Amino acid sequence: MAKITKRQEKRNKMILLLILCGIACIIYLMVGYSIKQYEKKMMNYKVEMPHSYQFALNQQMKSAAQFSNGVVWKNATKKQVDYYLNPKKYYHHPEQRYQFLNLGMSQKVSATKLNTLLKGKGILDGLGTTFAKASRIEDINEIYLVNHALLETGKGKSELARGVKVDDKGRVGKGDKKYYNFFGIGAYDHDPVNEAAKFAFKEGWDTPEKAVMGGAKFIKDEFISKAHQNTLYGMRFNPNHPGKHQYATDVRWAHHNARGIAKDYQRLNLEGKYFTRYYYKQ
Repeated sequence: MAKITKRQEKRNKMILLLILCGIACIIYLMVGYSIKQYEKKMMNYKVEMPHSYQFALNQQMKSAAQFSNGVVWKNATKKQVDYYLNPKKYYHHPEQRYQFLNLGMSQKVSATKLNTLLKGKGILDGLGTTFAKASRIEDINEIYLVNHALLETGKGKSELARGVKVDDKGRVGKGDKKYYNFFGIGAYDHDPVNEAAKFAFKEGWDTPEKAVMGGAKFIKDEFISKAHQNTLYGMRFNPNHPGKHQYATDVRWAHHNARGIAKDYQRLNLEGKYFTRYYYKQ
């Protein structure tokens, strides 16, 4: 058997390296193509529900939906629920189309731009880096995340936003340590501040940064990652299982959030990319 010279060995190594580089390039291109195809698909994703709109409406009427006149909360009427539940008129509305923005996909908006949205917003001012980090780690739309926090905290100035004292035994209003809840998580209607503060204590959200990161993880795990609940509309009305596992009781919750998100996209001169629309069975 002929002995391989050092020159031939060097050439063979070079050939092998070129082959491996070629394979790596092909894999890279295939992955890139798959991602682009997935993103293209998600730009206008349509989902068919297994039941009729009338069924969904009837189920919502059993779920204690609330409506406020700006002063007091009351049980929403069927007309009010119908107005906000019916999605068709909102699909191409300049603001309300954002009810159907896919919240489970970060758009990689910079912390600097997020800080422009948070400027002057109480305790949330300057937390752009934290919101951007939470968005990338949990793969959540950052414009939504900012707006959800602004809505739930009264633009960063509510009692929960400023922090509520809870002692080591979980007693609200006691002790010296404050806990923060920026997304209204656990804020049940009968006693929202105390219940949300208890939830923040249980989760250990004793800094604003922890409240952002922990809140984003909770929303992703408990709602956005669930089937057909990765939009504002889905979080509020759960069209696949109407009346169950819904983020809020306010019948206008998705409506309010969508309006804020639309305004902030416009303010940043950006557009939402990925949308999911629901179609009830005829």
